Amino acid sequence: MNAVKQRAQTWQSRIFLGAWTLYAGYYICRKDVGLSTGNGSSHLALELACFGITYAIGQFVGGALADDVSASRTALAGALISVICTMLQAWASPPVGLVLQLGNGLGQGLGWPSLLKLIGTWFAPSQRDRVLGWWSSSYILGGFLASVLTQWLSIRSSDLAGDNFHLIYLVPPAILLTAAIFFAQRVSRLPRTPPSTATASVESAQSGGKWKSILRSRSVRYAGGMYFFLKMTRYTLLFWLPHYFISNMGYSTYAASRTASYFEIFGMLGPVAVGYATAFSFAKNRMRFGAGLLFALAFMCLVHPLLAASGIFGMVLSISLIGILIHGADMLVSGMAVLDFVPTEQHGRAVGFVNGIGSIGQVISPLLATLFVTKFGWDKLFDLFVFFTLISGAICTIGARFTTLNPRWPNRSVLEPSEFPL
Repeated sequence: MNAVKQRAQTWQSRIFLGAWTLYAGYYICRKDVGLSTGNGSSHLALELACFGITYAIGQFVGGALADDVSASRTALAGALISVICTMLQAWASPPVGLVLQLGNGLGQGLGWPSLLKLIGTWFAPSQRDRVLGWWSSSYILGGFLASVLTQWLSIRSSDLAGDNFHLIYLVPPAILLTAAIFFAQRVSRLPRTPPSTATASVESAQSGGKWKSILRSRSVRYAGGMYFFLKMTRYTLLFWLPHYFISNMGYSTYAASRTASYFEIFGMLGPVAVGYATAFSFAKNRMRFGAGLLFALAFMCLVHPLLAASGIFGMVLSISLIGILIHGADMLVSGMAVLDFVPTEQHGRAVGFVNGIGSIGQVISPLLATLFVTKFGWDKLFDLFVFFTLISGAICTIGARFTTLNPRWPNRSVLEPSEFPL
């Protein structure tokens, strides 16, 4: 028994490190490198919308492939698609670049549901929240590093002959390719999943279809509705904070990038804190905890203009707290809670459904931000965030009344010797 448990823990370590590295690489190719090309806000909004459309589709496709084919192979396929599409943008004309953004979005969409499926399969429910809390630092740190890398490559490329932006499109995919190779090495010869998975999948298919069983879950539907508004808010902040600091606050490009980075740097604390909080206090109803985080986020968005007007310390404090709350609520509902709503064989589809719905909000966010700022100004944008987060909090509050943990997946671990395949 001890040998089996030790071997399982070894695989857990390999999976965690491989998945962390791969998704950090994903995000380095996701952070829009077009931000530095000077194409203007309208073109940026169009690129983000093209990316977001196929990213949402990729979530649904990736969830199904992760459940039915292989989570690790789906994650690798998405990475390779993203590598190819990002690399080709170095020589693409603007129209072709938009087509490549569609391909990049599809590849990127395969990553999240497949990697969460992998983690959900190989970690016990009692472990998952803390594991996901620490794992979330991959995409938060990856996004931050992408911003730093893009800025550095922009400066470095200006000294080279030819197209000034080739390096920006070549270095990030090279990093993602390296991460994919490392991930493939870590999960090579990965033992098959517990045999109970195959049995449950047959039961699910016989009960009316795999996607129908996801749609019948009221908890998953509430999570998807909440995430639509939360992801719209998160991605608007993620991509538009530097523009807000430059256009509304008069910051230099360097100061804007540095201040915006606090949203992600301190945002890493949110999922980690949430992971430990759910383990000790909110294990039975994560939606209620999510509602509390969202109402706190709405308050921070409401008082942001006052804190921002007080000076640089108030601005940094506000952006940091907003980052902690929004990233914490994001991982809590879209990852930790969803994995507990359904049995293991449905993890990919459930995560893909919730994040696919949220990604539709992500598609709308750049267009909405452009129109809203043009008509009402930057300060009013935070009033819109208050509205969105209040709706998300209300959905979580209602959902908390109906949310139950999946009865077919009690707190048992894949470390049980009877289930872990030797």
